[in-house]
Amino acid sequence: MVLDTSILVEIVFATDIGRELIDHILNDVIRPYTTTLNITETLYIVCRLLGIEEAKKRVNLLVDSGYLEIVNSDNVSLSAAECKCRFPISMVDCHTLALAREYKIPALFYRLENRFKPIVNQLKTWINNEIYFITEK
Repeated sequence: MVLDTSILVEIVFATDIGRELIDHILNDVIRPYTTTLNITETLYIVCRLLGIEEAKKRVNLLVDSGYLEIVNSDNVSLSAAECKCRFPISMVDCHTLALAREYKIPALFYRLENRFKPIVNQLKTWINNEIYFITEK
């Protein structure tokens, strides 16, 4: 399953949802994938909240754990560009969806955001797979 930045942030902060996802990863329920761009965005979000040193420490723990398959964003850049051309969503979200499309696996986002609501079925069709959301609020 491809994990969006929002999910990575939950894991880095070890929220209830993050801890549950960690358990699923450790118990081989989920095999997590993400892109280098998602890692960069996670670093940025954590930095905004805790400063760069703490952000580097926490994100490096995630990366160095070896539990996450991190795919170079360049490997999905053409599909991500096509996604961004077709859909009014962020480039990082397009990288998440492009990875799901290229690897033929579902994607997981934290929240079904307003910009996704009118196009979620089109996105599912485009990646030819499911897109899951922890919450629709």
